[in-house]
Amino acid sequence: MSSTTQISSSNHRLILDTLDDYARQTGIDLTKNPFTYQFQNCVSPRAILDLLEERAMAFKEYREGNRNLIRWLNPIVQALLGFVGVFGPPASLVPSPHAKPARAILCGVEVLLVTAVEVGASYDLLVDLFECVGNFLQRLRIYTRVPFNSAMTDIIVKILVEVLSVLALATKQIKQGRLKKFAKKLLGERDIEAVLRRMDRLTLDETRMTVAQTFELVHGLVNNMKVVVDDSNASTSHMQQALVTAQETTIEMNKMKRDQLQKDIRMWLSPPDPSTNHNIARTAHHNGTAAWFIQSETFHKWKSSGALLCIHGIPGSGKSVLCSSIIQDAKVNFDSGSALLGYFYFDFGDIAKQDVRGLLTSLLVQLSAKSDPCNNTLSQLYSQHNPGSHPPDDQALTACLKQMLKLPGLPDIYIIVDGLDECPNTSGFPTARERVLDLVDELVHLDLPNLRICVTSRPDADILTALRPLTSLRVSLHDEKGQGEDILDYISAVVHSDRTMREWSAEDKQHVINVLSARAGGTFRWSSRGNSAYSG
Repeated sequence: MSSTTQISSSNHRLILDTLDDYARQTGIDLTKNPFTYQFQNCVSPRAILDLLEERAMAFKEYREGNRNLIRWLNPIVQALLGFVGVFGPPASLVPSPHAKPARAILCGVEVLLVTAVEVGASYDLLVDLFECVGNFLQRLRIYTRVPFNSAMTDIIVKILVEVLSVLALATKQIKQGRLKKFAKKLLGERDIEAVLRRMDRLTLDETRMTVAQTFELVHGLVNNMKVVVDDSNASTSHMQQALVTAQETTIEMNKMKRDQLQKDIRMWLSPPDPSTNHNIARTAHHNGTAAWFIQSETFHKWKSSGALLCIHGIPGSGKSVLCSSIIQDAKVNFDSGSALLGYFYFDFGDIAKQDVRGLLTSLLVQLSAKSDPCNNTLSQLYSQHNPGSHPPDDQALTACLKQMLKLPGLPDIYIIVDGLDECPNTSGFPTARERVLDLVDELVHLDLPNLRICVTSRPDADILTALRPLTSLRVSLHDEKGQGEDILDYISAVVHSDRTMREWSAEDKQHVINVLSARAGGTFRWSSRGNSAYSG
């Protein structure tokens, strides 16, 4: 920034009090720290990092190639030097009675490194600490590039002061031998936990303030452009550059806030990850498998009508592989921005993927990731729970999903669910499976023309009974000619690629193919086992 942001008298007092408290807790006066004078004449972040690296070399882990310490010190230094330029002339980095918190933190980092070396503190402890501090400061770095108002200045100063408090507490407790181990969120020490919780609250204040700040920035741009237009010496290129800079800054600020909010919501909901199942299914996919279905009239009718599509098949018949092909087809439209996609794989082997909550949280996060209106709807749910302090119940999640799907102006929405039979039907009232079937029923009865739902499962009686009234688009893989041809192609490919059969005659290979095809019984799984028996 070209201009210096003024700090209020109350914040000036807060900074001085924090420096006094730092000296009281650590026994070190940062205004007289020798390191201050070493980096006073540094003209780049790299020069300061070189000084800090000299301290890091005292750690055996660092000398042996573990560079995580500098990896997290780098964003800290980058952000703090930006604020040194914001809060005062960068020519003088000496903390004085009028010191700014960003400068003091740089000194506090060096003091902590030296103290840790002197008492033999854990290297991993410091890495975790600086990772935490770095994550906080990276959020603020955008403000070193744009002007901000006094309210935002107050919040940023308070956050930086809290960072210095963390360094003071950590240095003190390292000296006393009390700080043994940091978790990733640094919640092992009660004093430090309290400071970090205050930082969390301040960060939320900073997020809310940015919304108003963005509008203020645009308003200021309009006024500045008027001055430029009135100035007879101004050029069009200057006006255009000012507009581009403001637009890029606003976009970057909004994206940063949106990305952070999505990250917070994902942590809050902790949805299971269906991509692991999808990747496994794609690995099992043989070239050309399911092409018959993707090209079928049933599939095209489903994509154009928005009805529910039900696919049933016996165990091992390739339902998950077929489902993965449907997902891949939907991804084409999703990647082009012409559709939204949410998919889920129920899984006997993963308890998080066996109930309606796992399905709901996963769909909500997926749909909101690529849609601002959906993201706003999910953000409202997050805010309604203080924000994210309390977990939502299944009813609230269901209401949020339905509200999201009914948003006007959305493109086609694909919801694809595999293995509904792997959702237990043994206990509870209603059972976990019945709750999922109830959800499917509710979504179908929204009667949304842009909603396409696909469900695959074994032909269990309760599932067939529940889904039959909801759609006429039903596929039984065992009865499909294309599926039988896929199994034959799969057996043929395996036989011809098997190394142990490489020297077999063409007649012997064809015999194996014929036998396995006749005995496959409509399943890929049996075909694979049968081939293993022949080749073994």
